[in-house]
Amino acid sequence: MSDPRASFAAAVIAVVAAVALVDPTMPPSHVGVAGPEAPAALRLQAIVRSQEREFAVIDGQRVVPGDRVGAWRVVEIGPDSVRLRDDARELELRLAPLIRRPVTPPGEQP
Repeated sequence: MSDPRASFAAAVIAVVAAVALVDPTMPPSHVGVAGPEAPAALRLQAIVRSQEREFAVIDGQRVVPGDRVGAWRVVEIGPDSVRLRDDARELELRLAPLIRRPVTPPGEQP
């Protein structure tokens, strides 16, 4: 008869191996997808803005407004996000998740 602890350990290892692990320190790959289905994950890695130039890095590719990333066209580069558009959908890639906090009127404690 086999050891039940070994069977349990094998089952746990199989489940862990089957689950895709996500790095919690990485920003979300996309936010605000219009349409029923999200595209293949694109990752916004950097935004560079200065008086001389403005570009973003998406999946290792340097892009400016008007450039294409796969089927998507870069529409706008903001301070912390990039808007992309294809024929029917719009996608916003963000460097960090949106954080919304309630506004506390002056003189009141949160």
